[in-house]
Amino acid sequence: WSPDGSKLAYVYFDVARGRTILRTHDLNIGKITDISARAGINGAPSWSPDGTKLAMTLSFRGNPDIYVYDLGSKSLNQVTSSGAIDTEAVWSPDGNYIAFTSDRGGKPQIYRMRPDGSQTERVTFAGESNQRANYSPDGKEMAMVQNTGNGFQIAVLDLDTNNVRIVSRGPLDESPSFAPNGQAIIYARQGRGGADLATVSVDGKVRTELKQSGQVREPAWSPVGY
Repeated sequence: WSPDGSKLAYVYFDVARGRTILRTHDLNIGKITDISARAGINGAPSWSPDGTKLAMTLSFRGNPDIYVYDLGSKSLNQVTSSGAIDTEAVWSPDGNYIAFTSDRGGKPQIYRMRPDGSQTERVTFAGESNQRANYSPDGKEMAMVQNTGNGFQIAVLDLDTNNVRIVSRGPLDESPSFAPNGQAIIYARQGRGGADLATVSVDGKVRTELKQSGQVREPAWSPVGY
């Protein structure tokens, strides 16, 4: 979702041509715009808080790296070049940081950097691995998928204290997304019956299952009013 709720950014799979295309979709007029159809990976788009830029993962230069695309000027800026797999970028609500997943330390962990790629630092240390970061609306917490050694569960990291709390049961939970009020998280679960969705309060005390037919994955909570 774009910050104003008027657009979606997503990855389209062109099966006939064997490629992916990163697109935006204007929900008001139905206009679809191709942002990147380069060779390799075109994935993991994330809007900047002002809606003028997209962070994304591209691999047309050989290695999956984070790029920032300016929607106005159509300029593309590579902001990681570690030699590792850098992906799943997400902007902080104030626009001062981009968090992302990288295996540069051996296993997937969450790092953050300035939008120009400077001041990169590791954010997560608990658990065997951490990935798929999602900032709370106030920017004080971060939801993520943590491998605790007993499966993959949704965890919430307090960015001031570095305290981590596990809020889902696992063992195959993924794709956390904060509610606009910051009080709940929606996520996808993999189980014997397939994939479905669930919500959990940020303290982990209240859980709700969202059952429907078919395989349901990759939830994203819309901005307020949409």
